[in-house]
Amino acid sequence: MQDSGLVADACNTVQRPSVLLAAFVVSCAFAGSASAAGNPFGVTVVRFSSQSTPAQMRSYVAAAGGVVIADLSAIDALAVVPRSAAFNARLASNRSVTALFQDTLLEGDRSTDGVGGTGRWNGPGSGDTGAVADPWNALFQWDDERMNVSTAWQRTTGDHSIAVAVVDTGVQANHRELKGVLDSSLGGNFIPCNDLKALFGLGFIDRAGLRDCHDGDFEGHGTWVASRIAGALNGVASNGVAPGVRIGSYKVLAAGLGGLSSWILSGLVAACSDPRIDVVNMSIEGYMDPFDPSSVQDYLLFTDAVDYCLSRGVPVFAAAGNQHVRVDRVALTLGGRQLVGVGRVSAGDEGIATVSPGSASIGDYDLRGWLSVPGGVPGVTMVSATANAIGAAPADVPLRWQDHVGARDQLAYYSNYGSRVDLAAPGGARRYEIPGYDGGAGDVLHGGWGSFGGLAADGLICQDPFAGSIFNSACFKDRGDGYGWLQGTSMATPNAAGAAALVLSAQPDLRGRPAALVQRLADTAKRSIVNYMGPNDAANTAPALNGTPCGTGFCHVDQTHPIAFADAYGAGLVDAGAAVGS
Repeated sequence: MQDSGLVADACNTVQRPSVLLAAFVVSCAFAGSASAAGNPFGVTVVRFSSQSTPAQMRSYVAAAGGVVIADLSAIDALAVVPRSAAFNARLASNRSVTALFQDTLLEGDRSTDGVGGTGRWNGPGSGDTGAVADPWNALFQWDDERMNVSTAWQRTTGDHSIAVAVVDTGVQANHRELKGVLDSSLGGNFIPCNDLKALFGLGFIDRAGLRDCHDGDFEGHGTWVASRIAGALNGVASNGVAPGVRIGSYKVLAAGLGGLSSWILSGLVAACSDPRIDVVNMSIEGYMDPFDPSSVQDYLLFTDAVDYCLSRGVPVFAAAGNQHVRVDRVALTLGGRQLVGVGRVSAGDEGIATVSPGSASIGDYDLRGWLSVPGGVPGVTMVSATANAIGAAPADVPLRWQDHVGARDQLAYYSNYGSRVDLAAPGGARRYEIPGYDGGAGDVLHGGWGSFGGLAADGLICQDPFAGSIFNSACFKDRGDGYGWLQGTSMATPNAAGAAALVLSAQPDLRGRPAALVQRLADTAKRSIVNYMGPNDAANTAPALNGTPCGTGFCHVDQTHPIAFADAYGAGLVDAGAAVGS
């Protein structure tokens, strides 16, 4: 892992230290550690006393020589670019200012889980596929069967009055799975490109990596998430869990870069400020150092944003993360505030993230004691990821599963786990339930091992020769629209959020009651699964399949010491049919 920022939870198939998702690229939850050093624009977050009005906040900033680029006044903060050398000193003397700290960049961490290969998949066939609704569902969308979605649909496919906010890389509005689903009156673009261009010039922000300044999705992650929640039941291709509900797109992550915390939280606060939003999905992953003063303040800002959402009756579902570390639920004092339900990475060996073979040390993978965001923020519903099944690997794969082949709904080999996990949902995983560097060419996602959904055909996931290859997302086009398989807690989160949307559609008395909604999902979750997946194996120093050494350990999964049920699944695997009820 790079010490760089927040990421979209999940792209553990491609190493791109500057993307923010919780998927894996095939997984994709922006994963990364938060770092103010990765803030190329010098953005500073200013926190004010609760007695300060938004107008007063802006006047204080202007008087000190700063320019506001993100409005977080609903939680007593503004994101600012200082334009005076005396800016900090002037604000520090203002009694209405309670904190001043560098914003953090949440970057993507697509670790090298895969192997080489650039071949493309042509898809299951193009053109009309028949009169039966969404025919690829039966072929590829095993997620729905595991969550008992068809039973839920006997009562509702989702009410159009329900809206889910996708806080992500944006959404491709003209994708056929999202026509009539994406509500353009909701959301917006929270990346302040125009302000940053005016302050620094186009050349500077381009060199800093900010090239995604337009509406829409130029990564593919947000489109995939939206299609998994509410992809249209339109008789072709695939569908979402709750195809009757609406999606609001809150673009906070720039393709190839990620996003500052202030961008992410501006989108989150805006979503929760809109009374039409019922559920928030954040397929984003990051880690913050509790001993770094700026990270502490940033974490508290996340905490206040989540509290704001909950106070307005909006639940926040977020990715558990894709580093395969244990995240404990702890009480903690940060910045003089006592917090309960904090997700903190284990201080022991289970706090070491999956190490890429060939690494010289575990230093870049050491997350011990760090705080998970946003999934581990108090009040957030943290979702771990499960695999389809453990596929049988050929005998020339030394680190294949020898026992438990065929076991379904196992904790995915990349998914975080621990007492902080609230729920589990399908997130997909490679065929052999081991990293690609251990499984080789047959350890694929396509064909029903990964989680299937719509992608932005011109986005980075599809256009990157490696990420879009048959070994990874196997991105293909059907009548101009992109589709593919991803894996990650980024994929599990929209499955859970989609189930939540179905529950709200069937039981409107739960609208505006986040705790009661999550409790309903927990009470009805599946608990009959036996998990065999273990943690990262500290003692196994065997090389990867291609001979790349693993002298550090932690490259491979432990297949003999299974993670306990509650740590793997929380309350259990989401059961949409049972949660909706008859």
